This record gives sequence, structure tokens and C-alpha cells, in this order.
Amino acid sequence: MRDTPPETAAREALLGRGRMLARQERWRSLAEALREADLSRSRTPGGTPAACLLCEGAVQDAMTRAAEAVARGDPGAARTAVLGFAGPLGPTTEAPWHALLAAAAHLAAARLWHAADAGRLPAPHCLAAEREHMDTAHLILRPHDPSALGSAALAAARCATLAALPWPEARVAGAYEVLIAAEPGCPDHLRAYGLDLAPGRFGTWPELDRAARRIAMLTGDPRRLGGYAWVWLDVLARHPEGFAHVEAELFVAGLHDILRAWPEEAPDQHLANLFAAWCAARLAEETAPSAARARIGNCLGWIVTDQLREIHPALWTCPGAADAGLGADGAARAQAVLADLFAHQLARGRRVIFTAAGVTLQPGGCASCTLAPCAALAYPRRNLRDEDPPCLT
Repeated sequence: MRDTPPETAAREALLGRGRMLARQERWRSLAEALREADLSRSRTPGGTPAACLLCEGAVQDAMTRAAEAVARGDPGAARTAVLGFAGPLGPTTEAPWHALLAAAAHLAAARLWHAADAGRLPAPHCLAAEREHMDTAHLILRPHDPSALGSAALAAARCATLAALPWPEARVAGAYEVLIAAEPGCPDHLRAYGLDLAPGRFGTWPELDRAARRIAMLTGDPRRLGGYAWVWLDVLARHPEGFAHVEAELFVAGLHDILRAWPEEAPDQHLANLFAAWCAARLAEETAPSAARARIGNCLGWIVTDQLREIHPALWTCPGAADAGLGADGAARAQAVLADLFAHQLARGRRVIFTAAGVTLQPGGCASCTLAPCAALAYPRRNLRDEDPPCLT
């Protein structure tokens, strides 16, 4: 069990830095830190852009006040909270990273209105407030060309404002192609692209699957099939009906490509925990039986036995868990999933031991004797698979 893994520490450091600089009103230093992180394509160990986290940290205090206003259904107070942050930044027409900070505040406020309690607040009221912040963010960003500036963060922000444009369905592919070309190795952009192509947003199931296949071919990464899995990942979590449209074998091949370690590398524990928790959640869903969902969800076995070396509780938390209980909730859920996965071995009195070399099963009462991982749980590694790679076209 690792309560503060490298990804968590890196995220907290970046959020804290952005928050500190904003509280001290050191806007020039904040913009320079943002520019440096953006142009260097700095990312956390888990792949999140550092520029995104600096922005998020910088607007946290303003968003706390905005969230209180949204809970009261007061769009004027919410806008005042945002302007209290954006106003001191000064004119942004010729200051792209100041513009990014101001737009980030409006985008965060738009998300608050989008997630507002529909049972308490009138939907048109929330929609109008959300649209106002989205339109403002778009206008702030419009003078700045991400490609000319070499900015992936500005490209990502532009993708986030697509809803403010006429016919966003016709623009989504082009906007994300610019973003992914600017930062092809970032999974966050692929996940956002998938969500924006989901039905009910800007796309259809066939368009989403075609885009995922295209991304898998365009990324140029030796682990290229991972692009297909990243595009579908959050869509399947939010829309279980997507399992009727995803190519399960291609998704599984993508998981293998993402998690495959090079000879000199240890398995990435952030990714191993992320995908193990994701697969466990899909298996636990109370939805209609689906062969694709079962095929993908059952990857939990080989991910745990081949990849998992430690537990990162925050990645196992259930949606909606209180911040104060994230660690305990995630740890309990991970332990329950692993207990179920190894139930047969535990019933025989064995202990499941996670080591740097992998999972071992140890007979109770004999600390010197270890057994190999349970072969029945291990899906063959990619280099041992007896099937051809799925076709992308």
C-alpha cells in the first residue's frame, strides 16, 4: 500500500505551486512558470500536463468561492468570484499565458454549472450560466494561435471551448488533431477526445470508433494500439452502452501496449493501478450482460498478476467519495477486489504477497516458501499471444 505515490506527490506539488503564486499575486512568475511547463511539455509521472495542474492550482481559491455561489444558484456571485481572479491578470490580448489562466477560471466555472444539482436549480438557469462562462473563455483565447505559439495548453483549452462555437461537430476532429500533434504522448488529450466524440456530445459511436483507430495509427508510438484504448477509456466508464460498439480485442491489445514495460523498465504502477481499478469497476457494473465488457473487464487478472506491485488507494476510490475518506475508501475497495480475485487461493490458506518482482502466493505458516503467480489468472503476455494483432481498419 502506497499512500503517496510519485504521481500524487507530483500533482500536489504543481497544484500547490500554482495556488501559492496566485495567492501572492505573482502573476508574472505564474505566467512564466506556465509558459515553461507548456513549451517543455512537462508532465507528471502519470502523464498529466504540468501546465494544466498549474492552472488548476491557481484557480482553486476562486473556484471554492464560485462553487458556493453555484450551490446557491447565484450566477452573479459566481461570475464575481471568477473576475476576482481574472481581473488582476490585466489585458490578455497580447499575453497568451495570462489569457490561458483567465480562460481556465471561466472553464472551471462552466464545469461547476454543468455539474450543478439539477433537482434544486432550474436547468435553463444553469445552462445559461454555463454558456456565458464558456463564451467568455472562447473570446479570451481567440487572439492566440496555439500552433504559432507552440502551445499544447492553449490547444487543449480551445478544445474545451468547442461548445461555444457553431457546429462543433464539424470542428471537433480538427481541433483535437492540432492538440494531439502538439503533444502526441499525452493520454489526457486522447481521453478528452473520446468524451467529446461520444453520442450526446459531438459525435456518434461509429465516428468515435473510427477516430480511435485513426489515433492508434497516427500517434507513431511503438505502443501505438494504446491510443485506441485511451480514446475509449472514459467513454466506456460513463456510457456502458459503448461496449456494444467498441472492438474488444483491439482495446485489450491497447492495454497490453500501454502496460508493456521495456526490458530496462519496471511496470508503471500508476498505470497498473489505474487499469486494474478501471477493469474491476467495469466487472462490478449492474448492466446487461456484454461479451465485450466481460472480455475487457477480465483483463483485471493479468494486469494484477503481471503488472501490479503496490496499491495506490486514490485510484481505487469510488466516484463521489469524500476527499477526507479517499484513501480509506480506495484501500478498502482494492483489498475487496484482490480478495475476490484470489479467493480460491486464500480459501486454501495461502497469502497473497506483492513484491518488486510481482505477485507471489505464500502458504500460510511457511515464510520461506513461495509459489509462482496463479497461472489461471494470467492472460498471456503480448509476446506469447497466439492471435494476430487486431486490424485497425
